[in-house]
Amino acid sequence: MKNTPFIAFLLAVVCIGVVNFQQLNAQELNPNKVTYPSYQTESRTNIVYPKVSGFTVLSCDFHTHTMFSDGLVWPTQRVAEAWLGGMDALAITDHIEYRPYRQYTNNDHNTSHEIAIPAAAHTGLILIKGTEITRTQRTIGHFNALFIEDANKIAVDDPKESIKEAKRQGAFVMWNHPGWAVDSTYIKDFQADLFKDGLIDGIEVYNNTEFYPRVLSWAIDKNLAIIATTDVHGYVESGTLQKNGVQRPVTLVLVKENSAKGIREALDSRRTLAFFQNILAAREDVAKMFVDANITAKKVHSDGKTIFINVTNNGSAHYEMQSGNKLYAIPALSSVIVTTPETDKKFINVNFKNIYIYENKTLAHDLYFN
Repeated sequence: MKNTPFIAFLLAVVCIGVVNFQQLNAQELNPNKVTYPSYQTESRTNIVYPKVSGFTVLSCDFHTHTMFSDGLVWPTQRVAEAWLGGMDALAITDHIEYRPYRQYTNNDHNTSHEIAIPAAAHTGLILIKGTEITRTQRTIGHFNALFIEDANKIAVDDPKESIKEAKRQGAFVMWNHPGWAVDSTYIKDFQADLFKDGLIDGIEVYNNTEFYPRVLSWAIDKNLAIIATTDVHGYVESGTLQKNGVQRPVTLVLVKENSAKGIREALDSRRTLAFFQNILAAREDVAKMFVDANITAKKVHSDGKTIFINVTNNGSAHYEMQSGNKLYAIPALSSVIVTTPETDKKFINVNFKNIYIYENKTLAHDLYFN
């Protein structure tokens, strides 16, 4: 069965506590073997955000690979990794053109998604069908097609026809890593032609380990969905992320409903934020909505000269907030005390130094308190 490895994984997660308990109790009966709890990850890391203007916030990774192109893991492992890491939605986007293991996998272009379907269903992870159209980076580039019907039909020689076929299937097309493997970020003739014909819907401002500030300005100017992805080929190293004090790069999507349909509607409406390396990048209106929902402030004391304000972060993102000449770090799900001179104003002027709303421009936003 295609999903056998993942079924085994789920059974291990469900049963491991019972098994370990039994094994530890059995030590008294069998002094010749002592078994300790497994070092395998057992529990999901929950990522939480309050609703933003009535929208639910989903953590999504729209760019990942498996061994059915040039990745190193089986599709069910990619699903398990995403669920355990707190993802709400995942797209496996194996390359059409680049498949170094094809002599061993002997598959068509839909196989990785089909293998992953039962595994995603077992955990409630939203699985989005996708593929990557991969051509010369310096002149054409790489593009992910999401919400497709049949990746095999997209595998045609002409790159623009490949993208147009994806669009005929109703795909959401995003331009991947515009600055990867090149000296800077440029819009070449091929990409300009795609923009002219309205064939690009979103763009990665962050990919794997690279942030492209100029690309954020393109996204704003051209009204594209702002995307951050892992583009993971091996494993998402959760231990390294934890050591560095950051989360897996994701696209935060503000949805009306928790479903693939809801994600697509939000992408088409450009309600996204890129979250990476404790940095957020978004359209200014979306960034303000997100801050208003996640950050609350309450006056707790005044000595006549200074007001003391408790500022609480109600979500899993991190904030660097400047008020006056002071910079405050507000980690996920935490509070800090902010001071400001006594006035009649019920708000403080702040700048969120880690929220980018354009190339090298951060979010200035009044923070109201009660």
